[in-house]
Amino acid sequence: MAKTVGKLAIGALALAFGACASTAAPASAPTDAAFAACPAYAPAYQVTDDFMRTFNTKDAVQYGAVFHFPSVRIASGNVTIINGPQDLESGFTRLGEQGWDRSDWAKRQVVQCGPTKAHMLTTFVRYRADGSVLSQFDSLYIVEFKNNRWGLTARSSFAP
Repeated sequence: MAKTVGKLAIGALALAFGACASTAAPASAPTDAAFAACPAYAPAYQVTDDFMRTFNTKDAVQYGAVFHFPSVRIASGNVTIINGPQDLESGFTRLGEQGWDRSDWAKRQVVQCGPTKAHMLTTFVRYRADGSVLSQFDSLYIVEFKNNRWGLTARSSFAP
């Protein structure tokens, strides 16, 4: 069962990371290509490719294989701890009720990178079955090498 942490934890995270709006990176920020030689660069793209591919299957077990558990999701004013694939199932139902059929990346950019971890800014789009856009949100994904494999450890988005 996913555990949701209260708004106090979100406030602490906001203080730690600084308050900011969803905006483009400053002109002085390094481009994604600046990290191409980083050991975590290619795995960050592979993990997020796998994330989107398995998310669109609507199969929690396949989707869950992309994650390191516990995993953290920060969205909707809450911090949610995801302990396993069983905690991912309800998201498919909730999104389906909103008219969601599939999602895709509109943008991805590695903004910090090291030997065992990458931080990636993303924009994802949710689509209806007819191909029309349901919604679009900016987010941050954290990909790490742990337990002898690359996986998704945490994500924070402006999605509800």
